[in-house]
Amino acid sequence: MNIDVSKLRSKYIAHAGFVTTPKYFDDAVQEFLKVAPKGVGAIQRVLSLDGYSWALDQRVAGMEEMEHSARALAESNCDVVMQVGTNWVHAAGTGPADIRKKINRVSGNIGVPFVMAGHAIVEGLNHIGATRIAVANSYYRDDWRDGINRYLTAAGFEIVASGSIMDQGIVADLDEALAIEAATLWNYPDFIVRKAIVDMHHEAPDADAVVQTGAGFRTIDLLQSIEDETGVPVIASDGATFWAGLRALGLPATAGFGFLLDGTRN
Repeated sequence: MNIDVSKLRSKYIAHAGFVTTPKYFDDAVQEFLKVAPKGVGAIQRVLSLDGYSWALDQRVAGMEEMEHSARALAESNCDVVMQVGTNWVHAAGTGPADIRKKINRVSGNIGVPFVMAGHAIVEGLNHIGATRIAVANSYYRDDWRDGINRYLTAAGFEIVASGSIMDQGIVADLDEALAIEAATLWNYPDFIVRKAIVDMHHEAPDADAVVQTGAGFRTIDLLQSIEDETGVPVIASDGATFWAGLRALGLPATAGFGFLLDGTRN
């Protein structure tokens, strides 16, 4: 057989990689493939951090492993690498300027664009021209909530309302949130995700956008219907990450996943 190798190509039009958080079933790949155009391939590398229990200082200690994983994905021919987990951008007390430098450095070191979820929210908000925001802080513990809110404020946004599902009274207390997380493997049910975002909009109906933080809230299947109901854009951790990744690939999102992702089609 005489094979013309010059005509052979990957079966995928683009390759995406995800660095995902330890100790829960992160379905970022499955959710991303709903949004990405047909023909995009995706793989993930789960961080392995001994004794990980979600504390912010453990994320600081895991930064080197995060970069190592990003390099491994780039060496596996990924054209973009996306990091999942909003709180990593502020865990070390860092602000937007610090993280922009980090993203640029890691991108240069691995040779492909690197996306961090927390900063993708900032970029998404800037892209749509939002300045006044309401922040649905999902299941966030107090230090997580306060840290990401400081980060967003440092990025220049005015937070007119914010709160976790405990603050909002959607769950009774942290113990109930922990029970939900254990039962669902950190994949909160849609009715809680929807209520948290819609209720936050009602707290600040004149905000330019509602921000949703926390990868344990999967919003992809809800974004369009929530925006139809509230009339404002929702800039969510997962949606913003996927938007930034698709922009880096120069590819449009599939239609129907909300204002920000639909913007990749223009």
